[in-house]
Amino acid sequence: MSDTTELVGQADATRFNMARAIDRAPVAMSGFSFLGGKTDRERAVQCLAEAAFFEAGNDPAGQRAVMQVVLNRVRHPVYPSTVCGVVFEGSTRQTGCQFTFTCDGSRNRRWSESGVSRARKLAAAALDGYVDKAVGTATHYHASYVVPYWSASLSKIAVVGQHLFYTFPHTAGSRSSFRSGGGRNEPAIPGIGDIPDELEVQVPADLKDAAVDVPGIKAVGQPVLATDITVFAIVDPNIPSGRWAVNALASCAGRPVCEVFAYTSQDAMQADMGLPKSRRRPVFTLLKDTGAGVEQARWDCRISARSKAEECMVN
Repeated sequence: MSDTTELVGQADATRFNMARAIDRAPVAMSGFSFLGGKTDRERAVQCLAEAAFFEAGNDPAGQRAVMQVVLNRVRHPVYPSTVCGVVFEGSTRQTGCQFTFTCDGSRNRRWSESGVSRARKLAAAALDGYVDKAVGTATHYHASYVVPYWSASLSKIAVVGQHLFYTFPHTAGSRSSFRSGGGRNEPAIPGIGDIPDELEVQVPADLKDAAVDVPGIKAVGQPVLATDITVFAIVDPNIPSGRWAVNALASCAGRPVCEVFAYTSQDAMQADMGLPKSRRRPVFTLLKDTGAGVEQARWDCRISARSKAEECMVN
């Protein structure tokens, strides 16, 4: 985390930190309740995964601990109530970023896509309610070789690897001081466009009237209708599959009823376009019906694993 002003040398700092006793044992939090929609969730997964990867590297235990701290902050009234809001708090200022990687240039350097992809799986589990009991209600942490100015004012509750974890003293650090959940209205992720050009939209030729542009989507064939439509699309299997949902929702923007059938190849898409819905075999589908209050995304979980069984197609 940021604001870790080192007051002594690294060797002395480590001895000082490890000599300090645990003030109280960690009390496990209840599972996080994510309150946002699909776009909110995709943003939250990415922010949580980046925080874990850049702060803890490829250490799964460290990543889970960092994620727990982020979600604890989301649920505490003194911090933003969104995951991305917590992770990027203060990142636009020269000083004051809460997580060092958001303001020290780490995100601009070359980093492991596979590493972040693995962290995304842990992030999805955390948003679905996985709890890291080791760090309890922790809202702060730092490496053992520094002594931040704020550590003395907080309660030390855990040590995970080379990191020490703290929570607020007294009742401010008790479970009763935390909300049940958060994540509604997640802000856009700095430096990452919400709608990249990975999704190509193929619109059937009989849709010719009331055409509008779809921002961020590369159209193949006729323009997209502003009314009820069926969209045939090609998705990139190498990008996180959650992005398929984000892009599909973008292609349906402004339409009360919209269906998306997505494939990983042009040949598969063309083969299915003439078939009835019951016989189509896409890798991803989206059904949006504003009037009925339906926004349903489904994945072929043989190709793209999901954390919830209800998100998988039944083939």
